[in-house]
Amino acid sequence: MSPSDRPLIAIIGGGASGTLLAWNLRRQHVHARIIVIDPAARPAVGLAYSTLSPCHFLNVPAGGMSADPDDPEHFLRWLRVHHDPDVTSGQFMPRAVFGRYLSGLWTEAGPEWRQTRVLSCHRIAGGLELMLEDGGLLQADQVVLATGNFGPAPVARVTPELTRSGRYHPSGWDNGLYDTIAPEDAVVLIGTGLTSLDVLMRLRENGHAGTIVALSRHGWCPERHAPSVPAESDVIPVGTPATARAYFRAFRDSLAKGTGWRSAVDALRPRINPLWQALDLVEKKRFRRHLQRRWDIVRHRIAPGVADIMVAELEHGTLDCRRGQVTHLGLEAGQVVVNTRAGAGAFTLSADHVVNCTGPSRAYRQMPDTLPHALLEAGMVRETALGGLHCREDGALTDAAGQCAGDLFALGPMRWGTLFETTAIPEIRRQVADLAALLKERCGHDIREAPCDVALPG
Repeated sequence: MSPSDRPLIAIIGGGASGTLLAWNLRRQHVHARIIVIDPAARPAVGLAYSTLSPCHFLNVPAGGMSADPDDPEHFLRWLRVHHDPDVTSGQFMPRAVFGRYLSGLWTEAGPEWRQTRVLSCHRIAGGLELMLEDGGLLQADQVVLATGNFGPAPVARVTPELTRSGRYHPSGWDNGLYDTIAPEDAVVLIGTGLTSLDVLMRLRENGHAGTIVALSRHGWCPERHAPSVPAESDVIPVGTPATARAYFRAFRDSLAKGTGWRSAVDALRPRINPLWQALDLVEKKRFRRHLQRRWDIVRHRIAPGVADIMVAELEHGTLDCRRGQVTHLGLEAGQVVVNTRAGAGAFTLSADHVVNCTGPSRAYRQMPDTLPHALLEAGMVRETALGGLHCREDGALTDAAGQCAGDLFALGPMRWGTLFETTAIPEIRRQVADLAALLKERCGHDIREAPCDVALPG
């Protein structure tokens, strides 16, 4: 049978989510032609794992990063063969090492790769038609959006002069910014979360020795990982009213009874999406406004080694975390002027460079040059009231009229809003395994593929 006789599954996005889906489709012997579409220079690694910096570490220990939800030690076995024979499940690996692991999965999956962007997606008789930036058209039977995170939202009005100066960097994920910052330059980071630490570590690795000021509305820095086990008792008992206030009170009651906060958070991790979906829209907005940042701080913890560096920088005064909300960014006498509002009053900072480290945005209607924006404009998908895309439990997207054709799916961050936890490998690996099983039902099993025990990727 020729490839054209098979159903075509188009995966838009060649990072971790797209790679894990292609790998799952391959090992489940799905009877389909698999094409991954992504303009990146390297497949598999995406933005998060393309870093070559040895100081960028995973925020989950090695024992939690398996690609296979039913084989928790898959990544560990790979590490012991390809990285360190003595590695333990509690160690934190450099993100570049996980990128090598993903590259091995990509090689094993062996999908077709179109190194270009998808500009639009339209429904035609019998399927979906993708218009590609390289001028091609692709007709697919099933399409999966696996594009991962997009860049941060704008933080304040930026003057044209500042934009032209090259001293304002709209994303902390831009590798090119590090070549423009001199060792003694004063730097302001907008955001005090995980991205700001990545930028701090990379700057120090490049020899930067100047003071770095990090700003956020609350001024909270990430918490460190420490040994803990999930609490055995219900942190939020069944029957707790579905309100943000009731959830918070139940959590605080659990802590008051002696449960450690790490144990409480880890116990809630498998239950957080059902708890989120039980909230009505008013309560979801209330949770997002008052509690989400607190949850993010305790949930997305950092490796102990990274935490040690952060604490040392804070103690030495080379990192200064402040509370404040940026209201305006301008350029005066060759310096970036940062106007900030805080509870204690307004203040102004001056810096050589300012970097936006506020984390990913999921307000797709504000991203005119992206595929999600084009799909929203065409009515192919719809946003939730909180951002992200509305989808069913299996990830199938609904259109502007609320209808679901069942041939257009989302993975990972794009499910945010419908789900609460949907950005980390432990959630994404479950999503891709379930979606691969669904696509196998639709496309069939390739009987020419001999059953095999999937080998460790090289």
